[in-house]
Amino acid sequence: MTAPLTELVRLRGPDALSYSDSQCTQDLSGLDVGATAATLVLDPKGEVVAAALLRRVEPELVSFEVPVGVGTALRARLERFAIRSKLEFEGPQPLGATDTPALHDELARISAGLPGPAELARGLVVHGLSEELRERCVSFTKGCYPGQELVARMQARGATPPYVLVRLVLDEPAHADDPAGDPAREGRITSVAKDPAGSYLALAVVHRRDAAEATIEVHSSASTLLARVKESPSLRSQGGDAP
Repeated sequence: MTAPLTELVRLRGPDALSYSDSQCTQDLSGLDVGATAATLVLDPKGEVVAAALLRRVEPELVSFEVPVGVGTALRARLERFAIRSKLEFEGPQPLGATDTPALHDELARISAGLPGPAELARGLVVHGLSEELRERCVSFTKGCYPGQELVARMQARGATPPYVLVRLVLDEPAHADDPAGDPAREGRITSVAKDPAGSYLALAVVHRRDAAEATIEVHSSASTLLARVKESPSLRSQGGDAP
């Protein structure tokens, strides 16, 4: 039996949608019952706590679907500011028998550049994610939410953080926690899956200077592998910022 890839955190009560909107990077204010939206939840310093698919299940019930292992931190973060809100929190819990998971397998998650526990543990911020993911998950015109100050400042400056999440393609298997890029910069492979064509797709958190290259060295226990950078976040600030 295949282990579940995602889990749910639910918010139930009259303030479920409005509170979710106040805590997320996406504009959720007009979300209809049954509709979904991709979003990020940040901590007050701007680091990503979770990338989630949010669904308005009922008028007073919202669910956050996240990779397994992310739900506990997400719930703790959401509960932190819910002092006067009329809410009950549930989960993390498995998807129900009738729920359709947002991700089919680990390869799908890596292909989407969606951070899981290993990636989030490296301290990612919004502009360290792919442009595609930012476009899906972030509204740059909505009102205030925790962490927005950093997001707005980096957006205004066209800045890129020191460490970013990249997708890599390898012809040989690498492993989670293998060093990637210049060893002095402490980049790491965080997730790996084999694709049907026989190559390996990986996520890695690396320094932006390494991400700007077409290839990155991965130092596995057996040998040094050469990984092709499939896509990295926009590096508009490279060369303008201090390393």
